[in-house]
Amino acid sequence: MLKQVINSLLIILLAGTATTSLSQTKTLNVLGMKNYPPFSFEDKGKMVGIDNDVMLEIGKRIGLDIKIEYRPWKRLLADLQYGDTDAAFALFFTEERNNFALYAKAEPIHGGLFYLYVKKGAEFNFDSVSDLKGKKLGLQLAFSVSDEFDNAANSKELNILNAFSNVNNIELLLADRVDAFIGHELVTGYNLRKMEAVNQVTKLPLPISEKKAYLALSRESKTFKDKKSLLNKINQALVDMKEDGTHQKIVSKYVN
Repeated sequence: MLKQVINSLLIILLAGTATTSLSQTKTLNVLGMKNYPPFSFEDKGKMVGIDNDVMLEIGKRIGLDIKIEYRPWKRLLADLQYGDTDAAFALFFTEERNNFALYAKAEPIHGGLFYLYVKKGAEFNFDSVSDLKGKKLGLQLAFSVSDEFDNAANSKELNILNAFSNVNNIELLLADRVDAFIGHELVTGYNLRKMEAVNQVTKLPLPISEKKAYLALSRESKTFKDKKSLLNKINQALVDMKEDGTHQKIVSKYVN
Protein backbone atom coordinates (compact mmCIF):
# COMPACT_ATOMS: atom_id res chain seq x y z
CA MET A 1 0.00 0.00 0.00
CA LEU A 2 2.80 2.38 0.99
CA LYS A 3 4.61 1.56 -2.25
CA GLN A 4 1.49 2.44 -4.28
CA VAL A 5 1.13 5.77 -2.46
CA ILE A 6 4.80 6.61 -3.09
CA ASN A 7 4.46 5.68 -6.77
CA SER A 8 1.35 7.85 -7.09
CA LEU A 9 3.13 10.80 -5.46
CA LEU A 10 6.08 10.36 -7.80
CA ILE A 11 3.78 10.38 -10.84
CA ILE A 12 2.07 13.57 -9.63
CA LEU A 13 5.44 15.18 -8.90
CA LEU A 14 6.86 14.27 -12.28
CA ALA A 15 3.73 15.49 -14.06
CA GLY A 16 3.91 18.79 -12.19
CA THR A 17 7.59 19.15 -13.01
CA ALA A 18 6.92 18.48 -16.70
CA THR A 19 4.11 21.03 -16.74
CA THR A 20 6.31 23.61 -15.01
CA SER A 21 9.16 22.89 -17.39
CA LEU A 22 6.92 23.33 -20.42
CA SER A 23 5.59 26.64 -19.14
CA GLN A 24 9.10 27.86 -18.37
CA THR A 25 10.44 26.99 -21.81
CA LYS A 26 7.54 28.41 -23.84
CA THR A 27 9.08 30.30 -26.71
CA LEU A 28 7.71 33.28 -28.61
CA ASN A 29 9.09 33.34 -32.15
CA VAL A 30 9.54 36.92 -33.32
CA LEU A 31 10.68 38.42 -36.61
CA GLY A 32 12.45 41.75 -36.98
CA MET A 33 13.31 43.68 -40.10
CA LYS A 34 16.68 42.79 -41.56
CA ASN A 35 19.30 45.54 -41.79
CA TYR A 36 17.32 48.35 -40.13
CA PRO A 37 19.73 49.97 -37.66
CA PRO A 38 19.48 51.21 -34.99
CA PHE A 39 16.27 49.21 -34.49
CA SER A 40 17.23 45.74 -35.77
CA PHE A 41 20.54 44.73 -37.34
CA GLU A 42 23.54 42.45 -36.99
CA ASP A 43 26.82 43.52 -35.42
CA LYS A 44 29.75 41.08 -35.46
CA GLY A 45 27.36 38.20 -36.08
CA LYS A 46 25.05 39.14 -33.21
CA MET A 47 21.47 40.40 -33.55
CA VAL A 48 21.19 43.76 -31.82
CA GLY A 49 19.20 47.00 -31.94
CA ILE A 50 16.61 49.01 -30.03
CA ASP A 51 13.62 46.83 -30.99
CA ASN A 52 15.66 43.67 -30.47
CA ASP A 53 16.63 44.68 -26.93
CA VAL A 54 13.12 45.89 -26.07
CA MET A 55 11.71 42.54 -27.21
CA LEU A 56 14.16 40.58 -25.07
CA GLU A 57 13.27 42.74 -22.06
CA ILE A 58 9.57 42.08 -22.66
CA GLY A 59 10.33 38.35 -22.61
CA LYS A 60 12.06 38.65 -19.23
CA ARG A 61 9.14 40.55 -17.76
CA ILE A 62 6.40 38.20 -18.95
CA GLY A 63 8.35 34.97 -18.44
CA LEU A 64 8.85 33.84 -22.04
CA ASP A 65 11.90 32.85 -24.02
CA ILE A 66 12.20 35.07 -27.08
CA LYS A 67 13.62 33.72 -30.32
CA ILE A 68 14.33 36.52 -32.80
CA GLU A 69 15.15 36.18 -36.47
CA TYR A 70 15.55 38.89 -39.10
CA ARG A 71 13.80 38.93 -42.47
CA PRO A 72 13.43 41.31 -45.42
CA TRP A 73 10.35 43.47 -44.87
CA LYS A 74 7.98 41.85 -47.38
CA ARG A 75 8.91 38.36 -46.17
CA LEU A 76 8.33 39.45 -42.56
CA LEU A 77 4.83 40.67 -43.38
CA ALA A 78 4.00 37.47 -45.28
CA ASP A 79 5.22 35.24 -42.44
CA LEU A 80 3.16 37.24 -39.94
CA GLN A 81 0.08 37.07 -42.15
CA TYR A 82 0.20 33.31 -42.67
CA GLY A 83 1.19 32.36 -39.13
CA ASP A 84 4.76 31.30 -39.92
CA THR A 85 5.88 33.39 -36.96
CA ASP A 86 4.20 34.23 -33.65
CA ALA A 87 5.01 37.95 -33.73
CA ALA A 88 6.96 40.64 -35.53
CA PHE A 89 8.30 44.15 -35.00
CA ALA A 90 7.88 46.92 -35.87
CA LEU A 91 4.65 47.57 -37.80
CA PHE A 92 2.83 50.80 -38.53
CA PHE A 93 -0.90 50.39 -38.11
CA THR A 94 -2.93 49.97 -41.29
CA GLU A 95 -6.41 48.52 -41.73
CA GLU A 96 -5.05 45.90 -44.12
CA ARG A 97 -2.47 44.65 -41.63
CA ASN A 98 -5.02 44.72 -38.84
CA ASN A 99 -6.76 41.82 -40.59
CA PHE A 100 -3.84 39.51 -39.82
CA ALA A 101 -2.00 41.26 -36.96
CA LEU A 102 -2.92 41.88 -33.32
CA TYR A 103 -1.20 45.13 -32.33
CA ALA A 104 0.30 45.78 -28.90
CA LYS A 105 -0.97 49.36 -28.99
CA ALA A 106 -0.56 50.44 -25.35
CA GLU A 107 2.87 51.79 -26.28
CA PRO A 108 4.82 51.69 -29.55
CA ILE A 109 8.00 49.64 -29.60
CA HIS A 110 9.47 52.74 -31.25
CA GLY A 111 8.29 55.98 -32.77
CA GLY A 112 9.87 58.71 -34.79
CA LEU A 113 9.79 61.32 -37.50
CA PHE A 114 10.22 60.66 -41.22
CA TYR A 115 11.90 63.28 -43.39
CA LEU A 116 12.82 63.90 -47.00
CA TYR A 117 16.57 63.68 -47.56
CA VAL A 118 18.36 65.36 -50.48
CA LYS A 119 21.92 65.99 -51.56
CA LYS A 120 23.38 69.15 -50.10
CA GLY A 121 22.86 72.00 -52.52
CA ALA A 122 19.77 70.35 -54.03
CA GLU A 123 17.25 71.46 -51.41
CA PHE A 124 13.72 72.39 -52.50
CA ASN A 125 10.63 73.78 -50.80
CA PHE A 126 8.44 71.12 -49.25
CA ASP A 127 5.13 71.96 -47.57
CA SER A 128 2.84 69.18 -48.80
CA VAL A 129 2.83 66.00 -50.90
CA SER A 130 1.84 68.01 -53.97
CA ASP A 131 5.33 69.60 -53.88
CA LEU A 132 6.79 66.17 -54.67
CA LYS A 133 5.17 65.81 -58.06
CA GLY A 134 7.83 65.69 -60.76
CA LYS A 135 10.48 64.50 -58.30
CA LYS A 136 11.97 61.02 -58.36
CA LEU A 137 11.62 59.64 -54.84
CA GLY A 138 13.33 56.74 -53.11
CA LEU A 139 11.12 54.66 -50.82
CA GLN A 140 11.68 51.32 -49.15
CA LEU A 141 9.54 48.45 -50.41
CA ALA A 142 6.15 48.01 -48.71
CA PHE A 143 6.59 51.10 -46.53
CA SER A 144 3.54 53.17 -45.63
CA VAL A 145 4.31 56.90 -45.23
CA SER A 146 0.96 58.66 -44.73
CA ASP A 147 -2.55 58.40 -46.16
CA GLU A 148 -1.96 61.41 -48.41
CA PHE A 149 1.41 60.16 -49.66
CA ASP A 150 0.28 56.54 -50.08
CA ASN A 151 -2.80 57.58 -52.05
CA ALA A 152 -0.71 59.77 -54.35
CA ALA A 153 1.83 56.99 -54.84
CA ASN A 154 -0.84 54.35 -55.54
CA SER A 155 -2.52 56.59 -58.10
CA LYS A 156 0.84 57.09 -59.87
CA GLU A 157 0.90 60.82 -59.13
CA LEU A 158 4.37 60.37 -57.64
CA ASN A 159 7.47 58.88 -59.27
CA ILE A 160 8.68 56.23 -56.82
CA LEU A 161 11.85 54.17 -57.08
CA ASN A 162 11.69 51.27 -54.62
CA ALA A 163 14.75 50.59 -52.49
CA PHE A 164 15.66 47.49 -50.51
CA SER A 165 16.84 49.38 -47.44
CA ASN A 166 17.62 52.79 -46.00
CA VAL A 167 21.26 52.28 -47.00
CA ASN A 168 20.12 51.53 -50.56
CA ASN A 169 18.14 54.79 -50.52
CA ILE A 170 21.25 56.72 -49.52
CA GLU A 171 23.22 55.02 -52.29
CA LEU A 172 20.55 55.91 -54.86
CA LEU A 173 20.64 59.56 -53.76
CA LEU A 174 24.42 59.79 -53.87
CA ALA A 175 24.38 58.23 -57.36
CA ASP A 176 21.81 60.86 -58.51
CA ARG A 177 19.24 58.17 -59.28
CA VAL A 178 16.66 59.89 -57.06
CA ASP A 179 16.07 63.53 -56.16
CA ALA A 180 15.11 62.70 -52.59
CA PHE A 181 14.27 59.74 -50.38
CA ILE A 182 12.09 59.25 -47.33
CA GLY A 183 13.79 58.00 -44.21
CA HIS A 184 13.33 57.62 -40.46
CA GLU A 185 15.37 60.28 -38.66
CA LEU A 186 17.26 57.85 -36.38
CA VAL A 187 17.80 55.20 -39.06
CA THR A 188 19.06 57.66 -41.66
CA GLY A 189 21.30 59.50 -39.21
CA TYR A 190 22.83 56.21 -38.06
CA ASN A 191 23.53 55.03 -41.61
CA LEU A 192 24.88 58.38 -42.81
CA ARG A 193 27.44 58.31 -40.00
CA LYS A 194 28.42 54.72 -40.80
CA MET A 195 28.75 55.56 -44.51
CA GLU A 196 30.66 58.78 -43.75
CA ALA A 197 28.14 60.68 -45.87
CA VAL A 198 26.81 63.14 -43.28
CA ASN A 199 28.34 66.11 -45.13
CA GLN A 200 26.81 65.06 -48.46
CA VAL A 201 23.17 64.71 -47.44
CA THR A 202 20.70 67.01 -45.71
CA LYS A 203 17.12 66.61 -44.55
CA LEU A 204 14.39 69.07 -45.47
CA PRO A 205 13.04 70.94 -42.42
CA LEU A 206 9.44 69.74 -42.40
CA PRO A 207 8.81 66.08 -41.50
CA ILE A 208 6.67 64.21 -44.01
CA SER A 209 5.10 62.06 -41.31
CA GLU A 210 5.32 60.98 -37.69
CA LYS A 211 4.78 57.28 -37.19
CA LYS A 212 4.43 54.89 -34.29
CA ALA A 213 5.65 51.36 -34.86
CA TYR A 214 4.26 48.45 -32.87
CA LEU A 215 4.95 44.89 -31.90
CA ALA A 216 2.24 42.69 -33.42
CA LEU A 217 1.09 39.10 -32.89
CA SER A 218 0.04 36.92 -35.80
CA ARG A 219 -3.65 36.07 -35.77
CA GLU A 220 -2.88 32.80 -37.57
CA SER A 221 -0.05 31.50 -35.35
CA LYS A 222 -1.02 28.38 -33.37
CA THR A 223 1.70 28.55 -30.69
CA PHE A 224 -0.39 30.50 -28.16
CA LYS A 225 -4.11 29.81 -27.88
CA ASP A 226 -4.89 32.68 -25.49
CA LYS A 227 -3.56 35.55 -27.57
CA LYS A 228 -5.62 38.12 -25.67
CA SER A 229 -3.89 37.27 -22.40
CA LEU A 230 -0.48 37.31 -24.08
CA LEU A 231 -1.22 40.67 -25.69
CA ASN A 232 -2.31 42.13 -22.33
CA LYS A 233 0.97 41.01 -20.73
CA ILE A 234 3.03 42.48 -23.56
CA ASN A 235 1.11 45.76 -23.38
CA GLN A 236 1.69 46.02 -19.64
CA ALA A 237 5.40 45.28 -20.04
CA LEU A 238 5.74 48.05 -22.64
CA VAL A 239 3.91 50.54 -20.40
CA ASP A 240 6.10 49.60 -17.43
CA MET A 241 9.28 49.94 -19.49
CA LYS A 242 8.32 53.45 -20.58
CA GLU A 243 7.39 54.47 -17.02
CA ASP A 244 10.49 53.08 -15.31
CA GLY A 245 12.91 54.47 -17.91
CA THR A 246 14.09 51.12 -19.28
CA HIS A 247 12.93 51.89 -22.82
CA GLN A 248 14.80 55.22 -22.92
CA LYS A 249 17.98 53.57 -21.61
CA ILE A 250 17.84 51.08 -24.48
CA VAL A 251 17.31 53.88 -27.03
CA SER A 252 20.20 55.91 -25.59
CA LYS A 253 22.49 52.92 -25.88
CA TYR A 254 22.22 53.05 -29.67
CA VAL A 255 21.73 56.72 -30.57
CA ASN A 256 23.99 58.64 -28.15
